[in-house]
Amino acid sequence: MVRQESINIWFENLAYTMVFIPMSEPGEYALWRSLDYRPTLATLPVDNLAPYLRRGQTALEIGCSRGQTTMWLGSRGLDVLGIDINGEAISQARRSAKISNVKAHFIEGDFLDQTDLGKFDLVLMIRVLTCFAEYTNWYALLSRSFDCIAGAGLIYIHDFVASPENDVYRERYREGTRRGWRTGNFAVPGKEGDIQFIAHHHSTEEIDEIMKPYEKVFLNFHDSLSLNGNACRMFEFLGKARVSSS
Repeated sequence: MVRQESINIWFENLAYTMVFIPMSEPGEYALWRSLDYRPTLATLPVDNLAPYLRRGQTALEIGCSRGQTTMWLGSRGLDVLGIDINGEAISQARRSAKISNVKAHFIEGDFLDQTDLGKFDLVLMIRVLTCFAEYTNWYALLSRSFDCIAGAGLIYIHDFVASPENDVYRERYREGTRRGWRTGNFAVPGKEGDIQFIAHHHSTEEIDEIMKPYEKVFLNFHDSLSLNGNACRMFEFLGKARVSSS
């Protein structure tokens, strides 16, 4: 079984597009090694996944944070692995899994540096792409996550949608553009008013690009809340990797 040639063309096109995106912006995702991420909504519901799950499936959650979703999958009988760059979050995930008596494995590390995680029936990224403000790393994350899918396995992505009509974000997007950042990037302020990190909200075109290598199972849009409790929009995508016989 091999991936279709069109998928390779998709990744080549993304690489070509990168040439025209400024790469000097702050907010590198490695900052998340030490950021204490405590969003207004601690978890996002993944109930829409339930009909596609079965006991014994293997699953990888990239950017699992404190492991709530990873453990939810483990409680349903999946063989699950969560990885996060933040060591404290992984320590809490391990403690929670032990207390809850849920079988789940956790790794502290940079997903982009991992070369031997294996293949999985399901790969998940929830509020992860938004942390990859720099286009090269965003692209690499999509490519590596695709490589971790076994055969015609599934990918689940739940992330933020650009909302230029939103009064909270309109000027912040514009300020990002004035700074020469990638379209959809904006500064998230810290408690002292400094820049805590740079986040990314996805355009319709970017969502279309994310979905290209996959057969769409579902795509939902919904209202939600940001890290700091601002009203925002999100997308929820489940796709099936395309394979063909050679």
